[in-house]
Amino acid sequence: MSNSIMIIGAGPGIGQAVARKFGREGWQVVLTGRNANRLADLNAELTADGIIARAIPADATDPAALRAAVAKAEALTGGLTAVHFNAGVVRNQDLFSMTDAEIANDLAIDVTAGFNTIRAATEGFGARGGTILVTGGGLGVHPSADWAVLGAGKAALRNMVQGLAEPMAERGIRIRLATVATLVAPESNEARGAADVFWTLATDPAAAWEAVYPAA
Repeated sequence: MSNSIMIIGAGPGIGQAVARKFGREGWQVVLTGRNANRLADLNAELTADGIIARAIPADATDPAALRAAVAKAEALTGGLTAVHFNAGVVRNQDLFSMTDAEIANDLAIDVTAGFNTIRAATEGFGARGGTILVTGGGLGVHPSADWAVLGAGKAALRNMVQGLAEPMAERGIRIRLATVATLVAPESNEARGAADVFWTLATDPAAAWEAVYPAA
């Protein structure tokens, strides 16, 4: 069975770079997100590059839909090696200028979808074990009122990963977070650098629960 990674929130920037990095290392890649057209474009790009890639559209804020997507990815790959949660709403806005709907929507994507991913991946891995990767952010450690909900979401993810690292290890599952403390544009050196960090977190058994990029 070859190694495989499912990327939740696969799109331009980190998701695209991680897909390329792992794919070029011989891993199967499964792309998941809400935008089916964007997934199809990225899937075609990876396939043209000789990477074994598949697209499974799903909304990670819907736990049942996500569990179904993970189960499908398990079947297509013969068993996932890693699942990467990379979804998030990058909104440069303070708490008081956001609408109620915007706050609820962003928290659902930034936090609830991440928790759904951790639960679905753990269920999918079962006794086999595996690795869960999470895209964190510098705002989760150094908050800014101008990025209110995004920072709170990254802090919640970091808290969850840190708290789960030890008990999950006892179940044969490694959970790791990369705190990306820089802006990342598509096709950028920063995107490729972040992908390298995720590669280390996925393949180095001695990696700590958190890695910071760029390194201090």
